[in-house]
Amino acid sequence: MKLKHIITILITITFVNITQAQKIKIKKGVIYIDDEKCLTTDGDPLNISFYDLEGDEIVFMKYLDDKRDGESYMRVTFLSQKKSFTSKSILFTKKMLIRRLLDTKTIDNCMLNEDKVDRFILKYDEDIESDDINVNISIDRN
Repeated sequence: MKLKHIITILITITFVNITQAQKIKIKKGVIYIDDEKCLTTDGDPLNISFYDLEGDEIVFMKYLDDKRDGESYMRVTFLSQKKSFTSKSILFTKKMLIRRLLDTKTIDNCMLNEDKVDRFILKYDEDIESDDINVNISIDRN
């Protein structure tokens, strides 16, 4: 009896999650959310800009190499707010970034919700570009 209830609950949760998920499609530089034109994007594979429907650049995403360890990381900048974050553990794709912005309501009704930007940055920032000062001191006693 318990197994039936557990399976029913899991199926219900899965169905609710599937029906609530917004469909994201990127085609020829246009980002469609649930088949509605929402944002535009352009750039090269390492430097990507996102624009609202009025043509204002709202987010800039850049892939970089960490000089300290040679690993890749990314910087996402919210241009109007002049705020950015860096991440090495999550290298966002265009679609993944849009998905996370939608899930956190940082983008709502195809507009950037400026009140949610700080929370988004707090959630994903790994502070890769902070100034780490390592001092090696060696003493030659000869």
